[in-house]
Amino acid sequence: MENIQKPFRIFLDTSTLLSGLNSPFGASAFIIALFKLKKVIVVISPEVILETEFVIKKKFPNLLIPFQDFLINKPEISKKLTPKEIENAYKLIRSEDAPILAGAIKSEVGYLITLDKKFQKLAQSKVNFKILSPGDFIEIYKQKI
Repeated sequence: MENIQKPFRIFLDTSTLLSGLNSPFGASAFIIALFKLKKVIVVISPEVILETEFVIKKKFPNLLIPFQDFLINKPEISKKLTPKEIENAYKLIRSEDAPILAGAIKSEVGYLITLDKKFQKLAQSKVNFKILSPGDFIEIYKQKI
């Protein structure tokens, strides 16, 4: 019998994306590899792209080509957030991570993947998707394939 499970839709925050681009052996890199193999659908927001570009220019210029390669593989890019969407997310978590949460909400994903433990704890009970570390997501992925 053929497995016809729908692919996971996951939203990557900037920390996970940068980690995956920077280290070829970690869980974040494994997620990017799954994306390139079309095993998961990766969603990012324009805000994640801008933040990633800023961090790359400022701290990690050697990641510019891996980031461009990631974008060439066509992650799904959500529509630009409205101020109201960011405000609504801020009401949920009162954090500078509100645009990330708003992007994941708008994208209707099943998972938001972040390395920020504080963000995971702050937002988890307030949304209808799971907020996980890359390693925790990999464990769920392995169980469901």
